Amino acid sequence: MPLLHTRELDSHTLLGIWSLEERPEELMHTLPAHLSPEASMAQAHPRRQREWLASRTLAYQLLQRFTDEPLPLLRDTTGKPVFAQKGFHLSITHSPRLAAVILSERYDVGIDIELVSAKALRVADKFLTEQEKALTADDEQQTCLYWSAKETLYKMYSQKQLIFKENLLVEPTQSPENNLLLGRVVTDKFSKLYQIHHELLLNHILTYSIDR
Repeated sequence: MPLLHTRELDSHTLLGIWSLEERPEELMHTLPAHLSPEASMAQAHPRRQREWLASRTLAYQLLQRFTDEPLPLLRDTTGKPVFAQKGFHLSITHSPRLAAVILSERYDVGIDIELVSAKALRVADKFLTEQEKALTADDEQQTCLYWSAKETLYKMYSQKQLIFKENLLVEPTQSPENNLLLGRVVTDKFSKLYQIHHELLLNHILTYSIDR
């Protein structure tokens, strides 16, 4: 079972990383017994079935660290994944090679993972401000980092209807830690600052935030 690792980010929050190596049929058998594999498979796009199943398996493995209750994994009105009938905060992300989940029993959380590629540079004008373009300096990895950071901010806000270039702003921190960015969500009625943690993992950028 290619679970790369789980990590305790604090006493209330866990992070898990899964390497996608199994076939969808194998992953169906890793889901909790109270779930219907066929129904679960039907919820995923055919090209994303393996990613979808691995991320759900990982979410339930993290949940077992907090409770043994067979909670259904649903989506709220904004499309955000939630465990029903409990106050858990959950965020899920996946690529063709990796899946990642962050789960907290106390804090709102967001997570994103992106393969480092030239795609971020090709679409940079759509999501970077002029200041952010100067900071990333046409560097492929840095541009991908800012893209991923904005995806995490988007999940933290969770209300959608955001323009990445206008409502999601990212900048370096003055912190001695070199794996932190500052992100701000700004709308006509909302403004909030978040810390965004980041790391490089198997040629992927992983970003996450915990609203403590």
